[in-house]
Amino acid sequence: MERYTATSAWAIVGFYILQIFAAIAAGHYLLGLETSFWTVTGVVLLALFIGTRLRGLNNIVHECSHATFAQNRPDNIKIGSFCASAVLGCYYDYRDEHLSHHAHLGDYEQDLDLKRIEKLRIHEPLTWRTLLRHATNPFLLRHLPYYVNPNFGARDGKIYQVMKVGIVLGASLFTALVPLTGLFLVFTPLFLVFPTLNYWADCLDHAGLTDNEDDLDASRNMLAPKMLRVLFFPRNDCFHLVHHLFPQVPARHLDKGHDLLAKDEVYSSRHNAVRTPRGKDQPQEVLVGTD
Repeated sequence: MERYTATSAWAIVGFYILQIFAAIAAGHYLLGLETSFWTVTGVVLLALFIGTRLRGLNNIVHECSHATFAQNRPDNIKIGSFCASAVLGCYYDYRDEHLSHHAHLGDYEQDLDLKRIEKLRIHEPLTWRTLLRHATNPFLLRHLPYYVNPNFGARDGKIYQVMKVGIVLGASLFTALVPLTGLFLVFTPLFLVFPTLNYWADCLDHAGLTDNEDDLDASRNMLAPKMLRVLFFPRNDCFHLVHHLFPQVPARHLDKGHDLLAKDEVYSSRHNAVRTPRGKDQPQEVLVGTD
């Protein structure tokens, strides 16, 4: 299926970065106004928005790890390394972890993605208690040790190592010059909002499902309205089941893939696949009252 040309791919990356800088500028303006409910609300929403754009860059890293973002593999490596560096990560480390996740989903010994966050117990069946735990963990900062791990190594190349160091030094200098803007609109989105969105996304994708042996039952789609998808699930991130079933389908086509699969009797019988499953004998996601 069609992938982006190098020019289009870099333009998409540039647009995400432009959105981040525009949001920082808007937040800086609001912080210069008299403090009010509306200015505080605006800054909070902008910090959240910046976190979603960082997640968009991270999702591009994900696409590049499958070589499904740009048409040519070398472009995927360059773009993946650039975007990974932008969020202080490592493309090659991400790729190795993520491909093990596809090959060994739910096996904590070999699924390096889930092994890293095993103590957050995403594998446990969904109950009201586990839902409450996943919802409140970010407010207690319990997830941060598992999701905030800046990588300043040079595995992607020396230039990307320099880029990561430059981002941290630049952000620190910026914060020294404009403390509130740097704190609330640079460091908070990068080290709090972005990790929280990643944690909740992992919960939405796999919580309570990873023990299922059938790939069709081990991941979940989140069929949110289009506007919410664009904001909170950038790059069609909500079609996670489709992605696990067909990892070589470019993210830009996952929605179309879901529409085609929804015509299939087996796929459309799953609660984790469609909004309204067909048939009465399909496995159901049930919340029970106790652990």
